[in-house]
Amino acid sequence: MSRETSPLIVGDFWLDKRRDGKSPEIWQIATASGRTIIYRSTKCRSVKDASEVLRSHEAWHRSKTRQPTTQAELLPHLFLYLRERGPDVHRIDTIKSSFRAWIGFFMQDELTTSVRIDELTNNVVARFRRWRMQPHSWEVEWGGKVYRHQHSGVTGEAVQRNIEDLRAALNHAKGEKRIDEVPKIPSVAKNLRSKPRKLRLTIAQLGAIVAYADQEPDAQAWVWLMIGTAVRPDAGLAFDPAVQWHHSIADMHPPHWPLTNKRNPVVPLIAPLRDLMGAWPSGPIVKSRKIWWGTMREKLNLPPRAVPKTIRHTVATHLRSSGVPGEQISALLGHKDEDDTLEEITEDYAHIEPTKMRAAIRALTKLWQQVEKEAERWRAGHLLTITADRNKIITPKKG
Repeated sequence: MSRETSPLIVGDFWLDKRRDGKSPEIWQIATASGRTIIYRSTKCRSVKDASEVLRSHEAWHRSKTRQPTTQAELLPHLFLYLRERGPDVHRIDTIKSSFRAWIGFFMQDELTTSVRIDELTNNVVARFRRWRMQPHSWEVEWGGKVYRHQHSGVTGEAVQRNIEDLRAALNHAKGEKRIDEVPKIPSVAKNLRSKPRKLRLTIAQLGAIVAYADQEPDAQAWVWLMIGTAVRPDAGLAFDPAVQWHHSIADMHPPHWPLTNKRNPVVPLIAPLRDLMGAWPSGPIVKSRKIWWGTMREKLNLPPRAVPKTIRHTVATHLRSSGVPGEQISALLGHKDEDDTLEEITEDYAHIEPTKMRAAIRALTKLWQQVEKEAERWRAGHLLTITADRNKIITPKKG
């Protein structure tokens, strides 16, 4: 089949069948390289499906060159952002999930997945927000795997994260001089976002979490690290004592993470936490900490709103109630959280010597000891059985 008789020609590419007779039922993306024809399989037998693959392929190649936003398709720039910035982003899985949500939306929206960047109007973003916050589902092929998602409706915060990830991809495209301008993507209105989480865990609940994790040393070490330092959960997951532990202090900012206004600080390490550093677990790890946390929360009957960051807020509350000076709490947390009533961090706070935070060290040590006692109490009152399929069954002990 010649280019002139192809059912679809897009730019330098066209649909063709291999001229050597191989794969006669599969449509190929053909392009000329000198006097040679280069083929790339669409893996499609129908012209309709193959045409979509060709269109996406051509848009991908075109996205690498400078384009006006009236011609630049959005989706290729999302994938370019992942390929070029992914290695430097510590929450890359979250960003991929955001992009799949956008793709799932456009698959169902009138704009379709061929949406151009200049079509990202306030009305389109509003449609996306309403779609995400109501019951919705999507099915997206990604990296050779089909992802299926069904949700009763996410929070305004979740939609805002999706928007911020989209903004990051567009700003990257502009920075690489592939597009001339970035459309203004409106944020989710504050009245559509959830109120700040005010939930705090009790000492008994913290002890139950620690005891529940007896069979998962890596998860237990993560929980203890949050209790002993108030570190952010994601930074705690990435913590490497071989690199970040320095005797009586630890730099809680993973070395490969970018420096932002939420830099994780250098913190003091209380004695029991230093002992844990010396015996940091190196065996099998929990495959999904998110699933582990959700299962644990259900098994222990914790409030549905309890998330890993609730431990950080609980520790901050304990420090305040223990009379720890505000500058020490601010230095330990690294910055002022939106739902914390702490002093604004200053240069003096940022440079406070960790080993001289005596009030914070005393309060953290006391909290650790109280949690340890509650963990022992929970173990004494409960029988934890692990089935062959690794399911945990918790049974209260009699008497």
